[in-house]
Amino acid sequence: MGNKSISRKDFIKTSGVLTGGALLSKPYISRAANLFREKRKMAVVGTGVRGVAMFGRDLRNNYSDYIELVGLCDINPGRLKYAQQYVGGNIPLYTNLEEMIREKQPGTLIVTSRDDVHHEHIITGLKMGCDIITEKPLTIDENKAQEIVDAERKYNGKVIVTFNYRYPPYRAKIKELILEGWIGDVKSVDFHWHITHSHLMNYMQRWHGYRKYGGSLWVHKSTHHFDMINWFINSDPTEVFAHASLERFGKHGPYRGENCRNCRFTDQCPYYWDITKNDHLNGLYAENEHHDGYIRDNCVFREDIDIFEKQSAVVTYANGAYLNYSLTGDTEHEGYTLAVNGSLGRIEVRAGGWPRSSSEDIIFMPNKRYSDREEQIFTVQHGDGGHWGGDPIMNDQLFKNPDKPDPLAQQAGVRDGVMSILVGVAARKSVDSGAPVKIEDLTDIPLHPNRG
Repeated sequence: MGNKSISRKDFIKTSGVLTGGALLSKPYISRAANLFREKRKMAVVGTGVRGVAMFGRDLRNNYSDYIELVGLCDINPGRLKYAQQYVGGNIPLYTNLEEMIREKQPGTLIVTSRDDVHHEHIITGLKMGCDIITEKPLTIDENKAQEIVDAERKYNGKVIVTFNYRYPPYRAKIKELILEGWIGDVKSVDFHWHITHSHLMNYMQRWHGYRKYGGSLWVHKSTHHFDMINWFINSDPTEVFAHASLERFGKHGPYRGENCRNCRFTDQCPYYWDITKNDHLNGLYAENEHHDGYIRDNCVFREDIDIFEKQSAVVTYANGAYLNYSLTGDTEHEGYTLAVNGSLGRIEVRAGGWPRSSSEDIIFMPNKRYSDREEQIFTVQHGDGGHWGGDPIMNDQLFKNPDKPDPLAQQAGVRDGVMSILVGVAARKSVDSGAPVKIEDLTDIPLHPNRG
């Protein structure tokens, strides 16, 4: 992505300080080389929390030598004005995406809008000549996924999905151990994720509480998990059988109000939350809700909430591996357990809890019948920044060194994004039907035992 002012070949020819293969030994663009290239022009559509922070202010603060934000787009003009102030730089504002692309001509469009309109913005960007960086999930159902696949084929653009769960140092170490053959062929994975009531409450308050906007947590939240497991197993999912339920929130709740700010049960409800005490969220959302009607602090006991708070699935892969997966939001524990079982051994990680650790232990347990290795614990330090240090590593690859080698295949494209959401879509369909769902019935993407 992006436009270089001179080619790498021309730079070698014109530079008196580089000889032979010196530059070619470093395929990423160095800071010196960056002086001879134009900044890559990027624009953002969707000015929610992620759009204004990670892909707004953080980009300007950390990557202004490499990229230039040339436009912010959102349907809510009030939120746009707040975003402009929060991000800084007096970035031009637009309520029409096509107008922004036409006038500012960004090389890359960053999509951080609501999940159900990702496909519209991705396709518009591709059609108008942009490459795409999109927040997960890629989209929320199989039909929208197929539209994105078709558009990428037609317009020949590049789409990157920001799966930052691939980038924490200890996750990279797990992938490295698998690639190095420590556990042999992956046979099964056990992955169980727990989020606290307060974490789950945030989803129930927002648009995420409706399938039509977020696809349920099977898609919005679990797409992170499914992509990570797809990446570890290195094979395509083929079938999903799932169960899920909503037992505490939604219509099952004992209290019901318009929203947290307008409720007579504030002294009784265990999930009462005052958005006006959070200056950032109040300024971004509550003070601008009259423009588009989006309420950030909805009642978690709304009767029409149709997502789940606990869910379990068995996923079969084309190479014969199985995934046993669960997501539980009905606890006061935040963390997960992960075990990757192979023909030669097992890798196990237990993460989360309180106080937070500065590192993770990866436990390798050999299958003594077939492996000569000894049991070993790899202690990996977390990096600085969000998601256990994964966010800065991912963003460096996206915005600073886009040509840097990627030996672990951490950067994800359309196919990765589609396969991750299809597991969640199939799980949702399985819950509704009570029957297993075949992945091959959802899109025209052929499934492979080895993703290469």
